[in-house]
Amino acid sequence: MLIAELFRLLVTLSLSGSIMALGLLLIKFLFKQKLNANVHYLLWFVLVLRLIVPFSPQSSLSILNYIPHSTSTSDLSRTFSQTIHTLAPPPKENSSLPKSSLTTPLTSNNSLNSTVSSPSKTEVANSPLAYLWLTGAVLILFYIFVINRWLLVKIKKLPACENQEVLNILKECKTRLNITSKITVVYDTGFKSPALFGWRNPKIIISQHIIDKLSSEELNFVFLHELSHLKRRDLLVNTFVTLLQVVYWFNPLIWYALHQMKRDCEIACDATALAAIKPEEHKKYAQTIIELIQLMSEPFWIPGTIGFVNKFNTRRIIMISSFKKSSLKWTAAALAMTLIVGCSSLTTPLKPAGNTQSQGTTSATNNQQNTSTETETQTSTPNTSTPPASSQATPSLNADSSSKALLLNMMQLARQGKILNSDFPVKTTTIEDIEKVLGPADSTNYVGAAKGRYATFSSHKLVFGINKGEQIFEARSFDNRLSSLSLNSVKAVLGTPAYDTNYNSQEIIGYTASSDFKIEMVFPQPTASNPNPIMDHYSVLYPRGTVNYMADDPGRQW
Repeated sequence: MLIAELFRLLVTLSLSGSIMALGLLLIKFLFKQKLNANVHYLLWFVLVLRLIVPFSPQSSLSILNYIPHSTSTSDLSRTFSQTIHTLAPPPKENSSLPKSSLTTPLTSNNSLNSTVSSPSKTEVANSPLAYLWLTGAVLILFYIFVINRWLLVKIKKLPACENQEVLNILKECKTRLNITSKITVVYDTGFKSPALFGWRNPKIIISQHIIDKLSSEELNFVFLHELSHLKRRDLLVNTFVTLLQVVYWFNPLIWYALHQMKRDCEIACDATALAAIKPEEHKKYAQTIIELIQLMSEPFWIPGTIGFVNKFNTRRIIMISSFKKSSLKWTAAALAMTLIVGCSSLTTPLKPAGNTQSQGTTSATNNQQNTSTETETQTSTPNTSTPPASSQATPSLNADSSSKALLLNMMQLARQGKILNSDFPVKTTTIEDIEKVLGPADSTNYVGAAKGRYATFSSHKLVFGINKGEQIFEARSFDNRLSSLSLNSVKAVLGTPAYDTNYNSQEIIGYTASSDFKIEMVFPQPTASNPNPIMDHYSVLYPRGTVNYMADDPGRQW
């Protein structure tokens, strides 16, 4: 479900990007003629940064903090906390080990779902939209590729300009802008507007009809404009922005904002060209735009090119007629407002605090902090048979010497990231390492709520959790020796658990083995007829292995 996860990430970035786009449009409207063209253009790069950076720091300034949460947030958090224990189906004894009901996720009405290895319903619901997005993006990208490929082949066949007068004007313009790269002028009657094409071997495409109609001075302005695009590397930026439009094609506001960025790029290019000519020539530059409009029936643009004339020439002419440096105070005011918009959109909201163990990942972290004294005691205990201080104060209820030795061995292995009957530590092992020794897994199932895929090795009574980097982040054991361990004996030896919850007729308890690893044990829920149930299975978890930094996902804690 990688596509679904990517789409959800893009939707999140699209939401914060839309908020930022609205803020930038408002700033540009308020400061209109008070800012020069280059400042107007540069403001858009804050939006580009938001759309390409998939992670951001949490901040109370984020505008997403003010989007109200559902009134059932705590219930949803509790459900999520329980659901993260949804793992692949356990292996079976002689191909039929006792199956734990923990592996079966709850449905919306709390009934059991028989398909334990299926992705969550949210993922299933999002999958069609994700594939629709991917289809649209691929089709648009294919169209742009075909057009540019056709244009590249066509331009190679176009006749190059050999008119010495035209070439001298081009040379003079290159000298004005300090451009040394080789640039070719080619003729094409199909182009209604002069345009620049190509990154490596740039070419100015222009119609012979336009050259015949324009004076030397007007042709000078046209070349200055196109060479300004080259000097500013606008073709590269324009291509990148076009790709962003392809990725975010489903969001019309993002599409519009990026389209406005391209317009501002054109006006900023005019400003670069105007800076290279005398002030008294500014009016003639604007008149050249008007004359080109009269020579053409309508604007024309092909993806991959940057043309001289387009549909927003009124705004360009206004900028040209009032061309001047913007006031420092107005620029500072606009940048201050942009900083505020950036802080509110480039940061993520603070996670809601939880007060119980069952409120998601955040409250699990809080529980770990609340039990830090116990955890430090357990972690600092040397790898010997001496139990933690908390267990010394607890009567040895049902813990005989054999179960105590087994539990201490399990805890010692957990500090190394290992489980019983397995030499594969979590964190440092990949699924490839395991399959080289044990052979292919009997089955591999993706469990979205548990943050990865789960590979089952039935004959070895093992299950391993695998993240996107093929790293093992969880190891689960169904060893026969676990049948000698009862709930009371575990608590008697290891003390009060740092994590204790009831889920689907089961009791799940957890201890912090070390700074890297945690150990979880699963029992049937105690009843009047069975007050001291026997352990079903246990696992060792490497929480940091479940973190997805690209998606700003903090991962699991238990």
